[in-house]
Amino acid sequence: VEQARKAIREEATKQREKKIASRQALEKLQARLTELHAKVGTQQGGYAFQDWFYDLVAFSELEHRRPYVSDGRQIDGSVTHEGTTYLVELKFTNDQTGAPDIDTFLAKVGSKADNTMGLFVSMAGYSSVAINQASKPKTPLLLLEASHVFLVLQGVWELPELIARVRQHASQTSEAYLPAAKLSGQGADD
Repeated sequence: VEQARKAIREEATKQREKKIASRQALEKLQARLTELHAKVGTQQGGYAFQDWFYDLVAFSELEHRRPYVSDGRQIDGSVTHEGTTYLVELKFTNDQTGAPDIDTFLAKVGSKADNTMGLFVSMAGYSSVAINQASKPKTPLLLLEASHVFLVLQGVWELPELIARVRQHASQTSEAYLPAAKLSGQGADD
């Protein structure tokens, strides 16, 4: 009996230490992102944001590939989750992403295999025209912005869960964008 109690205490201690380490890692990622803000809109800032994003992806234990070139086109990398590969497009600018950026990314995603989707992360958000352009029947795009990223950094959502929830929303509504404020309180049947 005492040995069983000891094993339970050891497991609880291990789980507590794991949670603390996870929280500390998220805090470090958030501090790095805050430091990067001074470089928003610069090429150097964009590359630093790419590195930061893939550190977040690695923390989230998602299979991924860092930026590469395919058919002469720059791809900001890819993430694979639940059997779907998402090409990634990252924007670390002061201005919202507009429809031309969505069109360019749709063309990149459309040239890949059928099970390929796109994950567009624009820290400044999207114009309403861009959201409408991305939101079509059978949309292959998911749109995330700073408010989504901060929910992950605060531990409210894990990145894989967030991707799955936004994809579920897109599958049910043809809307590529689900505002972060509407994530809370929505279950799988909403």
